[in-house]
Amino acid sequence: MKKSLRLLFFFLLLTGSASAQNNNQTYAEKAAEIRKDVWGTTVPEFAATKVPTNLSNESAVVFAKSYSMQRSQTNKFKFMIITASSTTRTLKLTTFHERVKINDKSALEDFSTISYQKRLDESVHILSAKFSMTHDTYIGAKIIKPTGKEVIVNTSEEVLIKNEKKDQVSKLAISDLQVGDILDYYVSTVDVSENASTDNFADNDLVFVLAGEYPVLYSSYDFQYAKKDIVKHICANGAPQFDISTNSAGDQIYSLKVRDQAKYPSEFWISKFRQFPYIEISSSHTMGFVKFVSGGKAGESAADRLQANKSIFEASFTERDLPYFSEVTDRLKKYFDGKKNIKAAPLDSVMKVLYNIRKGMVFGSYSKDDIGKVDEINYRHMATKFNAIIMSMVLNDLKIDYDVLLVSSRNANTLDNIFNYSDFDACIRINDTKPLYMFFDDAATHFNEIPQRFQGEKVIVLTPKRESATKYSFTEGTAVLPVMAASVNTINEEIKVALLPASMQKLKIQRLVKQTGSMRHNDQLGLLPVIDIDNTLMELSKSDKLEKRLAENPETKKLRDDFSYAFSDDQSKSVKKFTAEIKAQYEQEPTQVVDCKIINAGLDNSNPVFQYSESFVLDNLVKKAGNNYIIDAGKLAGSFYKLEDKERKRTFDVYMPCSRSFKYTISIAVPPGYVAKGLEELATKKTNKTGSFSSEATVNGNMVTIVITRVYNNNFEKAENWPLLTETIDASSGFNAQKILLEKKS
Repeated sequence: MKKSLRLLFFFLLLTGSASAQNNNQTYAEKAAEIRKDVWGTTVPEFAATKVPTNLSNESAVVFAKSYSMQRSQTNKFKFMIITASSTTRTLKLTTFHERVKINDKSALEDFSTISYQKRLDESVHILSAKFSMTHDTYIGAKIIKPTGKEVIVNTSEEVLIKNEKKDQVSKLAISDLQVGDILDYYVSTVDVSENASTDNFADNDLVFVLAGEYPVLYSSYDFQYAKKDIVKHICANGAPQFDISTNSAGDQIYSLKVRDQAKYPSEFWISKFRQFPYIEISSSHTMGFVKFVSGGKAGESAADRLQANKSIFEASFTERDLPYFSEVTDRLKKYFDGKKNIKAAPLDSVMKVLYNIRKGMVFGSYSKDDIGKVDEINYRHMATKFNAIIMSMVLNDLKIDYDVLLVSSRNANTLDNIFNYSDFDACIRINDTKPLYMFFDDAATHFNEIPQRFQGEKVIVLTPKRESATKYSFTEGTAVLPVMAASVNTINEEIKVALLPASMQKLKIQRLVKQTGSMRHNDQLGLLPVIDIDNTLMELSKSDKLEKRLAENPETKKLRDDFSYAFSDDQSKSVKKFTAEIKAQYEQEPTQVVDCKIINAGLDNSNPVFQYSESFVLDNLVKKAGNNYIIDAGKLAGSFYKLEDKERKRTFDVYMPCSRSFKYTISIAVPPGYVAKGLEELATKKTNKTGSFSSEATVNGNMVTIVITRVYNNNFEKAENWPLLTETIDASSGFNAQKILLEKKS
C-alpha cells in the first residue's frame, strides 16, 4: 500500500502561517515557510530514534504522527452586473506529519513513494466574478540514517503523474531510503473555497481509525474551528474523548493525544469501524441540518445523533410532492392492465413487478455525461433512502402491509454510531407469510435479495401510518436481517483442460461458470454489456426501448446516435472484459481468448443463475521434466488465499463477505502415450463447524477428473473460531501446490 493522499486521512496545525497565504508569494516561498513551521516545531516524540525492545521485530514502527486542520472564514462582497451578492470564502489548512522507522523490505516498499494531489483549481467565473475552489499541496521529507545524518529529499524531483494547468497529481520517490533508516515527512494542504455548497457536514467530514498496520507510539489530532462554526464529533468504539477548549480569539479547539495506538496485523476479513476505536469530526459555517432537527444544537450523544438523522428521513415522507411516485403507480397499473388486476394477482408477483419497475426507471435513465463513461454505468447504485420513500408511498396507496427498515453496512459504522445522514441505508420489508424484501442497490440485485453487506445486521423498523395526504406518523421497533446460507451464494465451475499437441507446455482451457446469490454480482457487472442489462430490465418491467427513452429526455434527445455508438463500442469489448476476468482468476495473462458467451444474464430471481463460458490458453502451469510433464493441477481452479505467518494468531472477530460455497470440476485429457501419476496426493478433506474443504481425483480411461469443494458456513466468526477457520484456508491454499505427473509410457 503506497502512502498516497488518501494521506488526507491523517493530517499538524499550521498556526502562525497566515503570511504563507499571501497571494504574492510563489509556490516555492510558501513551501519553504511551511517546512520551517513543521520541522521547526519542537515536539519530543518527533525527535525519537530508538525503537522499544518489544517492537524490534515489527516491520515498521511509527514514532509519532500528527494531523491538524484549521478552518477559517472571511466574508467578501463581489458585485455582479445583474445583481449583487456576497460570497463566503473558506480557508482550510491541514498537515499530516509522520516519523517512522523502516525495519524490513516490506515497509520499505510501503514508504518508498508518496503520491498526492499537488494542485487542483476548480474555480469558476460568472460574468465579472470569480469563485475560487483551489487545492495546493506542499510536501517535505527527510531521511535520518543510523549514524544520525539527515538527508533532505529533493521534492523538486517529483514526477507529475497528471500535469494539466489546473490539475496536477504528483509522485515523489524517496530514493535513498533504506532498511534501518527513519523517514520523517509531512504533507500540507491549502484549500480555498467560495462555494457555499461545500459548506456542509458531509464535505467537511474527517474520520480517523485509531489502529493501523504498524504500531504507533504517539499520535495527535488537532482541529481549530471558527467561533461561530457548528462542530459535531463522535469518539466511537472506546476511542478517547477530545479535549475541547477555546483560544483568545474564541476559536474552538478540539485536541486528542493517543499513545501506543492499536495495531492490526492484517486487513484480511476485518471491519475497521466495528472493531477498532475511531474518531469522526465535522463542521459547518451554516446551521445546516442541525438547526432543522435540533434547534441549532449539535447533539453529541449517540441517541441524539440517531434521532436527528431519523427525523430527517421521516420528514421526507411528504406524499405526492415527491417526484416519480405517480409514474411508478401509473406504470404498475399499465403492467397489470388496471388496479383491479393488481388486487387479484398474488402479492409476491405484484411486489416483484413493482420493484422491477422502479429499478428499470433508475437504471434505464441516462444523462449526457454517461456517454463518456460507459464503463461506469453498470456500477451505479440506487439512492436507498430516496427510493424507499417513493416505494413506501406507492405501498401505502396500494394498502400493503409493510415496514421501512433502516440499516448500516456491516463494513461501516453501527446504527448506534450513526454520524451523518449517509451513514445508514433504507429498505422495504413486505409483511407476507414470509417477509419479502426490497433493497435498492445495484442493477444486478434481485427482488427479495438481501445484499451481503446487510445480512445479519440489526435494523430499526419504522412502520409508517398516513395521517393525511402529506403527514405520516411512525411506530418504531428493531429486528435482525437474516443471513443467507452458503447454498444460496455459490460458484460452480466446469473446467476442461487439454495440453496443446503442438506445444505441450501450454494448456487449452474451456471454462463454464455458474454463479448465484452474492457471488454473481462482480462478474455480472463486469462482463455484461450495458445494453444487455438495459434491455433485460426494460423487459422485466415492460418499459420503453432505449431509443424512445433517450428521445423523451431533453438532455439526451439529440444524443441518440452517440449513445448507440457508445453502447455498441461497449459490446465490442467483450473479449477484453473476459480476458480481465481470466487474468484475475489465474493471476496471469491468457492468450487465444475465444468463445466468450453470456449464457444466462441472471438478472431476475425467476432465472437467477448467472452463467458464462470462455475458452483460452494459459502458460506457466506445465513444466517439462525429461520426457514427462508436470501439471500444476492445484492452480487450475485459480489461486486461493494463503495466510501470512503474522495472520495465524488473531484476537479480533472475523468479518467475511458472506457465507458461500464453491465447487470446481476439472477434467484433464491425458495425451496419448502418457499416464497420470500422483492422483492420490490430491485427496484432501477438512470439515468443522466453520466450513469445509475437500478434493479428490479419479481417472477413467484417458480422463482425469478432479472435484474440489470449499464451503464457509457463516459470514461472521468469533475470534475463538479462527483456528478452525484456518484449517479450511490452509487446506485450500495447500491444494494450490498440488501437481500431477504425466509420465511417458515406456
